[in-house]
Amino acid sequence: MSLEQVLADWREEAAILRRAGHGNDAEVRERMARQVADAAAEYLEWIGEADAMARSGRGVEFFRVRFPGWERDGHARKKGRKREYRTLIVPRRAIPGVAYEAGRRGAA
Repeated sequence: MSLEQVLADWREEAAILRRAGHGNDAEVRERMARQVADAAAEYLEWIGEADAMARSGRGVEFFRVRFPGWERDGHARKKGRKREYRTLIVPRRAIPGVAYEAGRRGAA
């Protein structure tokens, strides 16, 4: 079962409880779903290939080569002809000054 399905089930259960007059129980499940979704935001969010390239500074070939493996692992998918990636799997472009400073501090 996927995380998306678990969250959807909790939200549906909360709605059923609320309709049955169990507002406190519903609130607990809604809060749990929100907290998990917030904690897993980069896993749950999908971005298109153009955004992935902009975020990472990597070219299309980088993503195309990795797509089959990431798709097998559930981190990439096709929607029609468009490729999408979980934000979590897309490398972030290094900010040169920050990387330099971190390296300098590590060497000291």
